[in-house]
Amino acid sequence: MARLVLDEICKGWDFPVLDRLSLTVEEGEFFVIVGPSGIGKTTLLRCVAGLERLDAGRVFIGDRDATTIKPYRRGVAMTFESYALYPHLSVYENIASPLRARRLPKATIDQTVASVASLLKIDHLLDRRPHEVSGGQKQRTALGRTLVAKPDIFLLDEPISHLDAKIRHELRRQFHTLEELRRVATLYVTHDYSEALSLGDRIGVMGKGGLIQVGSPRDVFENPADLFAARVLGQPSINEFQAMIERDANGIHVSVADGAIRFPPAGPHASVLGRRQDMGISVGMRPQHLSVLPEGAEANRPTVTGSVDVYEALGATGVLIAKVGDQQMTVITPPEAHYQTGEPVRIALDRDHFLYFDRGDGRNLMVGPH
Repeated sequence: MARLVLDEICKGWDFPVLDRLSLTVEEGEFFVIVGPSGIGKTTLLRCVAGLERLDAGRVFIGDRDATTIKPYRRGVAMTFESYALYPHLSVYENIASPLRARRLPKATIDQTVASVASLLKIDHLLDRRPHEVSGGQKQRTALGRTLVAKPDIFLLDEPISHLDAKIRHELRRQFHTLEELRRVATLYVTHDYSEALSLGDRIGVMGKGGLIQVGSPRDVFENPADLFAARVLGQPSINEFQAMIERDANGIHVSVADGAIRFPPAGPHASVLGRRQDMGISVGMRPQHLSVLPEGAEANRPTVTGSVDVYEALGATGVLIAKVGDQQMTVITPPEAHYQTGEPVRIALDRDHFLYFDRGDGRNLMVGPH
């Protein structure tokens, strides 16, 4: 078993995709990289696997410098988003291929394949070929082939993205307890923020050129390094408003949407923002930190009035999009709530949880030196 170390790796074509990216994934750690499509997540995995040649930097697997080692000698198993199954082989034969390459006894191969196929709920498909099963079943076959390989490093490229919601939820739960994944370093990439927050021992948010933030799921979600990271994590997406920091006789205030929202910053926010008075910032308000007040209810928090633009009842929750001035505000509501388009609403703001970003470079003003 081994840990994975990436030392300032670089890869690009007409533009840089990975620019001096460094990362250590410890043995037994499940590390999730999250970011939008096309940002370079799959390229990173292919560089680790040896399927792409680095322009610079080094890859270490355990104590070995694997930078120039052939892919089949690296001790890496990778699940591809595009399945990459052998079309002429059955589901059983696809899963068994890494075991046959190691010349294991047939009884061992049969037992291992049966166990993994049962785990992935494809044990009834073992005699079929890839063109005879659905996309989700192909993905599970590719994942099964990776799990039986027992490598030094697991690389998982959006391995459950094509599964239906029930199977996806079940596999997310099983990823927490699968011994095969928890004994080695695992690098998992996804564009789904809920997968990242659910699965990762640590997560990394990937932006242009590499990782812009690494940390525990909770810390990265609650304290994003910049506005890009805040946008990546969370659904519905974070509300963003242009604002000004103003001082008057009553102290420091944040003025949002041309004064439609005006409130004093709470707690430690006040001292930091106070040093930026008369300057423009961006305010981030996550939908779960806003609430619609019942008619006539008293509020001990700042409030703003608006009208319902769209309301979506999603069963466990609701999502309300309100028009506030000339901007929109998204709020998560209780499941029993219901609103009509055009209905007036009053929204309470939980300013303790607001995020404040530099309007120029997008950095979080509450993280790091001020």
